[in-house]
Amino acid sequence: MGVEIPQSMNALIGDRSIVTRLSNYACGNSSGDGTKLTSIPVPKIADNEILVRVTCVALNPTDFKHIDIVSPRGAIIGCDYSGTVASVGSKAPGNWAIGDRIAGWTHGGLYPDRGSFAEYLKIPGDLAWKVPSSISDEQASTFGVSAVTAMLALNTRLGVPWIDGGNDKGRTNTPVLIYSGSTAAGLYAIQLAKLAGLKVVTTASPKSHDLVKEYGADDVFDYRSPTAVEDIIRAYPDIDRAMDCFSEGASTDFCANVVRKNRGWVVKLLDSGKTELDGVKVEFLLGYTAFGADFQWLAPVGPKFGKVPSDREALRRFYASLPKVSQLLKPPPLKDIDGGLENLSVGLDLLRQGKVSGTKLIARLA
Repeated sequence: MGVEIPQSMNALIGDRSIVTRLSNYACGNSSGDGTKLTSIPVPKIADNEILVRVTCVALNPTDFKHIDIVSPRGAIIGCDYSGTVASVGSKAPGNWAIGDRIAGWTHGGLYPDRGSFAEYLKIPGDLAWKVPSSISDEQASTFGVSAVTAMLALNTRLGVPWIDGGNDKGRTNTPVLIYSGSTAAGLYAIQLAKLAGLKVVTTASPKSHDLVKEYGADDVFDYRSPTAVEDIIRAYPDIDRAMDCFSEGASTDFCANVVRKNRGWVVKLLDSGKTELDGVKVEFLLGYTAFGADFQWLAPVGPKFGKVPSDREALRRFYASLPKVSQLLKPPPLKDIDGGLENLSVGLDLLRQGKVSGTKLIARLA
């Protein structure tokens, strides 16, 4: 029996003018929360898509950064979600049935009909995963931006072996540095690298040392120590790969200094325009390339990004494996934001102010 789907839904949308967003970009400022909770039409799905009734969402820094700079007025905010299948397109891959538990992420913050901070969302059938009974809605909602970013950085950029039992060969012959390991992306990266057989080196503040070790880090260094780079090189002289989960201030330079002796490689999550630092390859990773569509920020003047088919295939592969692999991965510590859609802006502002550390903010919507 089908599920009755309403014509309209509540959603949190971007509400900043292009002038304000350009000013925020130029000055690094933010004025107000920049969102509006309103009623909009439920998205219409294509033949290859499914419609999801959203149960729970997770919040990410990319959400408030889109609000402040990228999101045009009317774009639905939010990427991470868990929920249940409400409708299935006639050609949607994935063998979905109405009522199935589902989770994943979507390209929120750019489109008027695509985003997770809403009562319903649409997603291609092969870019989501079926949630097993052992995983809660809250936990499932975290296997989006953070987990996918960790997967793309390690498995498609840095040559770390996949953990899904595939036949492709990766490199386990050198350790990997995960800078800022206590972030949600860092905690997933630590686990993916450790399960793949690597020695995992990470950085964190002293208060988070126990946390990153709990998630599998073999060794942890205080990034604020003046001798941290030298200490890592001394302990791991063959280290040649790093994932920079902070990507602000001097973090990328720190990573480059660690791997420079071996002419290594750093993957970072924010773009500085640099692709090389004194012999070290530096690559900017943007996970939205996995959705199979070209896109632009701050159109018509902002940067354009092309789709990366191999990233889409990696996301499809990751989510196809997650019903089993998720049993091996521990979600970040969770902190609930009460109040549903109406209170998401409070959580986003906590992220904006840098007041969230060592936890993942989640909110239950239904």
